Amino acid sequence: MKRLHKLAQHDAAFLLLFIFLVALSLRGPVTGLPPLLDRISADLNLSSSQSGLLTSLPLLVFGFFAPVASWLTRHFRIERILASGVGLIAIGMIIRTFGSISTLYIGAIFIGAGIAIGNVLLPSLLKREFPNYVVQLTAIYVLMMSIGGFLMSSLAVPLSLYAEQPSFHLPMSGWSFALACQSVLILLPLVVWFSCKITQHQPPQTNNVEISTSVWRSITAWQVAGFLAVNSLVNYVVVAWVPAILMNNGYTDSTAGLYQGYLQLAGAIPSLILAPFINRLGSHRRLCLFATGLTTLSLAGFLFIPSWSGVWSVSFGFGVSMGFILGLSFVSLRTNSPKQAAALSGMAQLIGYTLAAIGPVLIGALYDWQQSWTASLYVMLSIGIIWMGLGWMASPKPDR
Repeated sequence: MKRLHKLAQHDAAFLLLFIFLVALSLRGPVTGLPPLLDRISADLNLSSSQSGLLTSLPLLVFGFFAPVASWLTRHFRIERILASGVGLIAIGMIIRTFGSISTLYIGAIFIGAGIAIGNVLLPSLLKREFPNYVVQLTAIYVLMMSIGGFLMSSLAVPLSLYAEQPSFHLPMSGWSFALACQSVLILLPLVVWFSCKITQHQPPQTNNVEISTSVWRSITAWQVAGFLAVNSLVNYVVVAWVPAILMNNGYTDSTAGLYQGYLQLAGAIPSLILAPFINRLGSHRRLCLFATGLTTLSLAGFLFIPSWSGVWSVSFGFGVSMGFILGLSFVSLRTNSPKQAAALSGMAQLIGYTLAAIGPVLIGALYDWQQSWTASLYVMLSIGIIWMGLGWMASPKPDR
């Protein structure tokens, strides 16, 4: 009996390592490209629209492939699908180092498909294997996503400059070398996978058609999907436009960039708090109200008290990241099976990334029409209030 218990612990440890290394690969391939866009555009003579498509294409692919990822669970084991998703990310990252606009686009499609698989199936795997620690483990894997994003985005330009030194004679451009170096991080979960120490479990047979249909007809599913979708919308709009909003309010470009860095850094803090202290912080509904309320307060602050924008950047990053962690955990907490969780995750991300792709464009168009960010911020404030209501409905009811 003790030997079986030790084997179970061993299997769980390797599975958790695999999950966290997969999470490390789910943000960096996207955030690691924008710092190199100026160099890429200058080298390949890209127009603004061509450069913009490089950043928006993965979001569109996320939305398209999210339902595909949940559909795959009907025929294959979740662990194997996740490993295939990481493989797609690795292939995409290698393809885009070839140095042409076409390979950059093709690589973005592979990367988007692989990340969509990871985004959809990680909540499902946590529900199946660690149902009593969903929020804590979700917080940790979101932290790993942030670490991966930070590493790839912060090292992109230094690696490019390093490769451009006269002493180096590489058969590729500096930005291609930087993208190639980023691929190393993606190999880590594949090494764990091919070590053959991940035990694959056969899930119980369920009626897949019924699960898929019931998710799209479920009020609870729409509440959770709507909460995650609006989270993506608010986050991507603010990340895209907050530097321009701050500079419009009189901040320098360097200060605006610094405040956006504060926003990203603050996004890692909820993971550090929720993982160890979730059981002491009250009900999920109370935590969700705090996260959505803080985010909405920050949007109001950008609008009415712009002189405190550094504070609002930190509070927004904290609130929107905490909401994201809770929303992902709701996918597991408010479903009855791993496959239902995968279906709900696919539904949420189809809606969410579609909104995330078009939201910044529409908010930017509203600014072009009004020649002021005031109307856009009022729209975002209204969306924040709606998000608060969705969070209240999506949260599991507290135990009495």
